[in-house]
Amino acid sequence: MRCFLIIICFFAGLNICQAQGFVPGQSYFSTNDYIEYVAGNFPLVLSVPHGGYLNPTTIPDRNCDGCSYFRDTYTQELARQTVLAVYARTGCYPHLVINRLHRKKLDANREIIEAADSNLIAEAAWRAYHAYLDTANTQIRNQWGKGLYIDVHGHAHDIQRMELGYLLTKTELQASDSLLNTPNYVKESSIRNLVTTNLNGFTHAELLNGAYSLGTALEQHGYPAVPSETDLFPDSDEPYFNGGYNTARYGSRDGGTIDGVQIECNGEGVRDNLSNALRFADTLSVVVVHYLQKHYFGGNPSEWCTISNTSGFVPTPEVIDIFPNPGNGRFKIRDRASLTEQSIEIYDVQGQLIQKETLLPYETLEINIKSSTGILWLLLRQPNGAYRTIKIMIHGTKN
Repeated sequence: MRCFLIIICFFAGLNICQAQGFVPGQSYFSTNDYIEYVAGNFPLVLSVPHGGYLNPTTIPDRNCDGCSYFRDTYTQELARQTVLAVYARTGCYPHLVINRLHRKKLDANREIIEAADSNLIAEAAWRAYHAYLDTANTQIRNQWGKGLYIDVHGHAHDIQRMELGYLLTKTELQASDSLLNTPNYVKESSIRNLVTTNLNGFTHAELLNGAYSLGTALEQHGYPAVPSETDLFPDSDEPYFNGGYNTARYGSRDGGTIDGVQIECNGEGVRDNLSNALRFADTLSVVVVHYLQKHYFGGNPSEWCTISNTSGFVPTPEVIDIFPNPGNGRFKIRDRASLTEQSIEIYDVQGQLIQKETLLPYETLEINIKSSTGILWLLLRQPNGAYRTIKIMIHGTKN
């Protein structure tokens, strides 16, 4: 069932509204469903400013000098799956904010004039997007004192690697470690707070490109990244996104205790099909949880969502039943919470749609996969466009 914020929440006491009414794992929507907030109870915020599909005729296309209008393919799906994967590993939900409008209608990673091109409806959506992010960050500061913000993007550069943006330019990243560790460089970094608070006393340079940096962790899991231990910086003639409006606003460069990084995901093997995007999301969940454990909190991540939890949050139970899973190609699915009809799309590991079904509220639907083995992905899509993904295993022969 969809949940909506009372409009007064955007003008007074967003954090109070969240504490009283937001349930971790539940989606909340702004006017016209243009912005979606998946509430969390974990010291991690994900945002997706360029992954929207909606093209309402009530909002004219943006028309501004130098503006980009391209949607970042599969970033919305990637971020949603990352939230579910973190929950599967920890029992805790990261916060997630999604701009569901196409980028030609709203660019949520720009200041409001360029973002909305002076359209009042788009401006309202922009304010809702950032109000949700402010709410998530406020909760994290209140409960944990510090945390991590990740802005999820996709790039189309020729070099197939992750580009991690810390608000430092290519030229700055090319500096020696000794220079990177000086106050002049640290104060320009979106992980400025982490430099002085990380549990192991790592230097700024080590956090950017050392053995326990985010880029090196991605590299070790099979996803090349810059900066990292094996790819310290982009060369002068190589394109590179170093972070934008959101990373500057929500990272710690300008103060505060929440650090930020812009992750620009490459296409090949990551965003070239749905299966690869979901597979990378599982990896990202592992990497980010370990990163928070190593540098921020230590201990058992599954306990973090109960630390100083005075807001009344209770993690929502799993309400999707799939049985048997793993199975032999014939299985049943039941949703014990949704009050609306949902479409079910089934994809193979190449990201190809192989079957489509309809699930009615509280119905137990039997699905018979006609021909496939191995990993499949189920995408459950509600009429308002909200959806979730579930991994299933198919093996053996059908009875």
